Amino acid sequence: GSSSNEGPPVPIKGIDINFPAGAEVPDNRYVDTYKILVFGNSHVHSHNLTGLLHDLIIAGRPEVKVQQTIASGGNYLDERLVKSTDLHLLQSSAWTHVILQGQKYSTTGLYTYPIDASIIWLRAAKARNATPILFPEHGQRGNATEGSRVHSLHQSIVALEPGCVAPVGLAWDNLNQQDPQMVLHEADGNHAALAGSFLTALVFYQSITGNNAELLPFQPKVALPEPQQRLLRQVAAATLQHNPACPF
Repeated sequence: GSSSNEGPPVPIKGIDINFPAGAEVPDNRYVDTYKILVFGNSHVHSHNLTGLLHDLIIAGRPEVKVQQTIASGGNYLDERLVKSTDLHLLQSSAWTHVILQGQKYSTTGLYTYPIDASIIWLRAAKARNATPILFPEHGQRGNATEGSRVHSLHQSIVALEPGCVAPVGLAWDNLNQQDPQMVLHEADGNHAALAGSFLTALVFYQSITGNNAELLPFQPKVALPEPQQRLLRQVAAATLQHNPACPF
C-alpha cells in the first residue's frame, strides 16, 4: 500500500462519478426528520452504535424522527465505489446525512493509500443535498498516535473536497488522558467496548444535530453509571468545541 494520495479522482469503468467538485457542505442540522445512511465495517456495529445514536438524537431532540440505514457489507470506500450498488443506494433516497467509514490507512503509518474514492463519496453525497460525515476510526489500544494520525488523514481529504470529519479518535485520546482506567476497547484491542461506542455516538450526535452533547440527560438504557456517562458527554462536547466536525 504505497500508492500516492496525490491527484484527482480517477474514472471508474461503468460508473458515473461526474459529481460537482468543491460544493459547500449542506447544513441539515435542524431538520424535522434525520434520515441517515451509514457506510462502514464492523466498527459501526460495535454495541449497536447506530442504535445508541438514534436514542441520543431522540433524547436531545424529542420532536424529531430518526431513520437510519446501514449499507450491507463491510468494504472499504474504494471497494464500495467499484461495486456500484452502494452508490445506487446513496442516490435512491433523500438522505440528510451520510456517514462514511472505511478510508484505507496504514496502521503503522509507513504507507499512504489513495483518497480518490473518499473524495468521490463526499461529492456524491453533497450532490444529493446530504451532509457527508467522514468517520475516522479510533486508535487501537496501546497506540497513542493512531487516532490523531487517522484524524489528520481525513482532514487532508476535506481540505481537498469540503465535508465533515467526526473527531472520534481525538475524543478517545482526550478520554484516555482524563481517565486512563475507563475501558474503551474490547478484548481484541481494536473494536469499541460499550463506553467507546457511547463516546463515538456522542460525537456523531453533536456533529449531526449541532446540539451540545454535554447537555444530554442520563441514558438509563445504557449500562454505564451516571458519572461515566457524564464524563463521556463532557469529553465529546469539549473535543468538538476545539475540533468542529463541519464547516458551519
